[in-house]
Amino acid sequence: MNKYFDVDAYLNASQATYRGVNGSPAHSNIYGNVGLNLGVDGTQGMGAVAASPLKTPSPYQLNIANTTAGNLTCILFGQNIYLLVSNFGSSTGITVTPTQTNVNYIQLLNQSAQQPFEVGLTRVQSSNATQVTQQIGITSTDANGQSCNYPLIAQNYFSAYQFQSGIIDIQFPYRIDGGTYLTFTVLAGASLSITFFPAEKVNQTNHFSGAPALQSYAAPQVALGMPTFVQPTINTQPLQMTAEYGGPLVRNTPSSFRGY
Repeated sequence: MNKYFDVDAYLNASQATYRGVNGSPAHSNIYGNVGLNLGVDGTQGMGAVAASPLKTPSPYQLNIANTTAGNLTCILFGQNIYLLVSNFGSSTGITVTPTQTNVNYIQLLNQSAQQPFEVGLTRVQSSNATQVTQQIGITSTDANGQSCNYPLIAQNYFSAYQFQSGIIDIQFPYRIDGGTYLTFTVLAGASLSITFFPAEKVNQTNHFSGAPALQSYAAPQVALGMPTFVQPTINTQPLQMTAEYGGPLVRNTPSSFRGY
């Protein structure tokens, strides 16, 4: 079973109060016992009755641009720390704009604190192939002074089978809330878009409509770098062989191999 980094476990380990995802104190290490499995409610394989089909996630997407001739640092989320900081923590010259025209970044920043969510899949796209493999720092902080940083090596998720070099899908779960933020470098003059596909989201106001506060989502319908085989073109022209073998031979040759 896959493991992923659990910042809560790390922050609370010294107090020995962390309880694992299944409510058992036995899971008190910094790696949770449940890997990324979008579309599973945690009861699969335990003899439970199959749950109803989960909703397809509606992702959050941001366009980020560096308008200067030098590399700059971009910070996303972290409302508790960066709400009142100039440019929300990012370097001057960085612009962050949601792709949805009826939403601004302040709205997303505030909602991420009020309705925290777990990212199941992060898609990074840019016309600059070097930009998509920039390391992403995930930092989680607590008001008691504790903090934890996890370096997410984006290059590890770039598939050798990819046909497109300007896109990468990071299949790594992490939580976004008021005390968690992302840090990465935006190269000089580069622009990129980042799409966050939620696996789960907490909305306490669901209580008023009789719905659970925790909403789980199905796996997003995206390709994850798996190779795609294109139907080969058949060469039907006979090839003249040498006298040693004699006679014509028809040989089939694949025309291409494409990924992504």
